[in-house]
Amino acid sequence: MSKKLTFGKLAGTIFCIIATAAAVVLMFANAYYGGQMKLIDKCFTAIERDDYDSFKSCFSAEDRESITEEYFSANKWILSCFTDNENNKAAVSFVSRERLDKNAYNVTFDLTVYNDSESSEVFRLYFPFMRENGRWVIVI
Repeated sequence: MSKKLTFGKLAGTIFCIIATAAAVVLMFANAYYGGQMKLIDKCFTAIERDDYDSFKSCFSAEDRESITEEYFSANKWILSCFTDNENNKAAVSFVSRERLDKNAYNVTFDLTVYNDSESSEVFRLYFPFMRENGRWVIVI
């Protein structure tokens, strides 16, 4: 009976180690990719709310100077074409990313526009990202 108890303790310990390792991997993956998703969400939210300053803050310091009100309006117009109907909703999901150099990546997202569970369109979007002062920014 003590051998079964020892095997049970060993199996429980191994399970706890595997579960802990999986949780750590998921936390790091979320932190690594989550910053990019948060930035895309912030960018789309700024467009939806007509918040020019928040939209500008999504871009690199070098590019912020070149982002004009006209550029912001053009992006608002594009998004409004996707969601021109009050019943349409948009969702962004991470697809992949490709490393270009030490701090630069091409990140691929799918923008899904839908009005119910059976009617949707998916648009593939590519954003160049880089790390600037420890945070993700979009590069034009």
